[in-house]
Amino acid sequence: MPKPKLLLADHSIEILQTITNAPLATKYQIETVRTGPECLSKIHEFKPDLIYMDMMLPQMHSIEILKKIKEEPELSKIGVIIGSFQIMIQNYHSVIDNGADYFLEKPFDPDFFFSLVEKFFDKALEPVPFALHHASESDILSCYNPIASTHSSYIRFWGTRGSNPVSGPEYVKHGGNTCSLEVTYEGETVIIDAGTGIRQLGETLGEKDKINLFIGHTHWDHITGIPFFKPLYQKNCDVTIWSPVGFEQSTKKLFSNMLAYAYFPVRLDEMHSKLSFKELRDSKPIHIGKITIETHYTNHPGPTFGFKITTPSKKIGYITDNEMLIGFHGNPNEITLDHPKLKPHLDLIEFLKDCDTVIHEAQYFPSEYHTKVGWGHSSIPNATALIKHLSCKEWIVTHHDPAHKDYDLQVKNQVHQDVLKECNIDCLFQLAYDGLIIPI
Repeated sequence: MPKPKLLLADHSIEILQTITNAPLATKYQIETVRTGPECLSKIHEFKPDLIYMDMMLPQMHSIEILKKIKEEPELSKIGVIIGSFQIMIQNYHSVIDNGADYFLEKPFDPDFFFSLVEKFFDKALEPVPFALHHASESDILSCYNPIASTHSSYIRFWGTRGSNPVSGPEYVKHGGNTCSLEVTYEGETVIIDAGTGIRQLGETLGEKDKINLFIGHTHWDHITGIPFFKPLYQKNCDVTIWSPVGFEQSTKKLFSNMLAYAYFPVRLDEMHSKLSFKELRDSKPIHIGKITIETHYTNHPGPTFGFKITTPSKKIGYITDNEMLIGFHGNPNEITLDHPKLKPHLDLIEFLKDCDTVIHEAQYFPSEYHTKVGWGHSSIPNATALIKHLSCKEWIVTHHDPAHKDYDLQVKNQVHQDVLKECNIDCLFQLAYDGLIIPI
C-alpha cells in the first residue's frame, strides 16, 4: 500500500528538518518547499493528500493558496493544516472560514504535529475553538515592567509662550500658556517662572509643605499666573519667591501692587501660605535638595536672569529671554569665537558650556527680526550661533511668539533643522510645548 503523501511548506529550514527527521515521518511520503509559488507548483506536481503551510509564506500568502485549492475540484479534497506564530482571532477565522482543517499554533512539537496528521487520515481531525493563553499569576509577577524615568526626576513645561497667552484651535499642538517650568528630582520640586502655566501646575502639587519659585524677571508673561497659584492659599505651605533685584521696586512690592483690590479680590498679605521673598544674585548657587540653581544675566530689558539647573544626573540651561548678537542679520557660520558681536556673550557661553540640554529661546524668523532689534529676543540664526559654541547634546526652544500658530511653528521647526545642518551642529532639537516632559 503506498504511503500517504504529505507536503510541508515553511520558510524555516529548522521546522522542515524537525518534522522530516521525526521517527513518525517514515510513515509518509514527504516533500518540502519554502515559498508560496513553490508550494502551489508542488501541489499540482506532487498531488499531496495533506498539506502543512506556514501562514506567512514568502511571495504568496497561504490563505491565497488555500483559496486556490478549494476552488479547483481536483484539489478541493486535499487536507490543509496552517501554522502560525501570530495567534490572533482574525487569523484563526481566516484559516478555518476558508476551509482549512486545522489552525496550528507555532512552535509545536513534532509528535503533536503527527498526531494531527494521523487524526486527519482517520477522518477525526477537527479544529479546536480559538482561545488566547492568559498569563498566569507567576508570569505576571515576573513580568518585565519598567517604570517611566519621568516618574521621579524630570522637567516639565507648563507654559511655553512669551509676551501673552493665546488660545484657539490654531494653538492646540504647542499650547498657549506663558512660561512656567517644573523641575522635580527625587521628590524635590523647583519652579521657574510664574506665567499662566503655573495655575495648572499648582493644581497638581497637592499639599506641599515647601515650594521654591524662581522668577527670571518680572515682565507680565513671567508673573501673571501668581494670583492663581494654588499653594499660595494653603496655610501649611512655605513659599519662597526668588527674583532679581528690581531697578524700580522690589518684587514683593510689585506683587503687592498687582494684587490691589482694584485688580484682584485677594491681597498678597491675605494669602494663607507663609510667603517670603529672596533676592537672586548672579552666579551664586542655591541648593534645594539635590537640585542646584545658578543664575546669569541675559540680554533683555530690565534685570533678567537665565538659569542653570544641576542635578546628580544632568545639567540644563534655561534661558527664556535673551537677544543674541543684537542687530546681526548674517549667517551664523560667520560668528567665530573672536567675532565682535559674540564678545558680550562669552560669559554666558562659559556659563552654559557644560550643560547637557540647553533650553534657549529663538522667538523670531530672520525676516521678523529686522523689525524687532532691541526687543530682547533672538532670531533663529542668532540663537543657533550660541548653540554652535556650546557642546550641548540637546537644544529645546521655548518662549514662542504669540503670533506664531501651530503651522508657523511647524515651519519654524524646519528652518531650525536647516540652519543646524548648514552649521554642522549635531544635537537633538525640538520645540517645547505645554506638557512636554524631559527625564533628568
